[in-house]
Amino acid sequence: MINQKKADSIYLFASNSFKNQIDAVKWKSIAENGLFPLTPLSEATFLGSENGVNRYKLMPYQFIIGLDEQGKFNTLALQPYKEKAVKAARALSDNEKRTRLDSVVDNIVTTYIQTKGNVGLSAGVYYKGKDYFYNYGETKVGNNQLPVSHTIYDIGSITKTFTATLLAIAVEQGKVTLSTPIAKFLPDSVALNKEIKNITLEELANHTSGLPRLPDNFQANVTDTYQPYENYGVNDMFSYLKHCKINNPPGAKYGYSNFGAGLLAVILERIYHKSYQELLRQYITGPAKLTETGFAADNSTTLAQGYNEQDQPVAPWKFLAMQGAGVLKSSAFDLLSYSKLQLLHPNQPLHEALRLTHRVTFDDGTNIIGLGWHYLADFKNVLQHAGGTGGYRSMICIDPDKQLTVVVLTNNATTGDSLGIELIEALKAIND
Repeated sequence: MINQKKADSIYLFASNSFKNQIDAVKWKSIAENGLFPLTPLSEATFLGSENGVNRYKLMPYQFIIGLDEQGKFNTLALQPYKEKAVKAARALSDNEKRTRLDSVVDNIVTTYIQTKGNVGLSAGVYYKGKDYFYNYGETKVGNNQLPVSHTIYDIGSITKTFTATLLAIAVEQGKVTLSTPIAKFLPDSVALNKEIKNITLEELANHTSGLPRLPDNFQANVTDTYQPYENYGVNDMFSYLKHCKINNPPGAKYGYSNFGAGLLAVILERIYHKSYQELLRQYITGPAKLTETGFAADNSTTLAQGYNEQDQPVAPWKFLAMQGAGVLKSSAFDLLSYSKLQLLHPNQPLHEALRLTHRVTFDDGTNIIGLGWHYLADFKNVLQHAGGTGGYRSMICIDPDKQLTVVVLTNNATTGDSLGIELIEALKAIND
């Protein structure tokens, strides 16, 4: 149907979540201006599948499609195809490979960093009571400058764990409960929408609110594809909520929602009458001494240059109303400190609030969620969260039982976040 340029027929196979983000008119414009000029497409060769998304090679492109439970597509993209060629020269690294831990880290990271297109990586490991930092590659293509533990990266959706922690703090302070309806904090005209009246604060934090990943008025606010969130404001958010219909009854089903996390941060601002940035400084980054974690990175001399999937340099993402979903920038040093707080040692900052974020609030066997944090299905005691923006990937994994944490930050929009899970699984397997 793509070669036949039948936009309407293709749209019939779109999932509801896709249609909520892109209506038929917008889709027709995308297809006619962005997709059909690339036809005719060649015969497809299957490349692989990851997280329910299939990739096919149709030289000189790769076709990406993800299907929902009904077989409808919720992801559809055509991108330049890039062979995963190995770099001729050995990438820079400060890993001296003297210990077993060093070797385990190097074995996992080397394949990634030696792949063409992958630029730099900073990793932090808390293992047997000590901090270890490993850096690979470059902060910018061709600058021959190795990242360090204080290099700044966009951490994307790891921000959601900070937002959930603020909610837990509000609960500890008695300002709200997890079962408090969100309608209590919304303008009257918005709260009248019966679709949202039963959504609770907990359901925003554990992705069971029924709200979509992104609202259907989101795309209309995008003027720069490299900065998709910078124009979406609180008025846009409330305008959507005033008339929206949710995908599932609140609490019934997991559905990852950037919108829900962004809305939670806006509600916390209304509860405290302070900005999200002020709340983070007062209650999390200040007490935890996370001096390298914050909003601004544009003028930072320690910022790693980000690169998108076409190897083009891109800036960290900027946010307006959706800050709570992914605004933060940080370093391996700070995120390792943050990960160690999750081990819940007595007398550390945020102890009780963090304990609350770890409590499982939803478990369908596949998706096991606390507040913000996700548990690995195969290792149910391991908390994790990944992050991804236009030019960066990140991962944080914590095993409280083994007192082990892993942080991985990359300045590529590729698969660097998966290294975090590989690392913690490998480290857990080391015989003491």
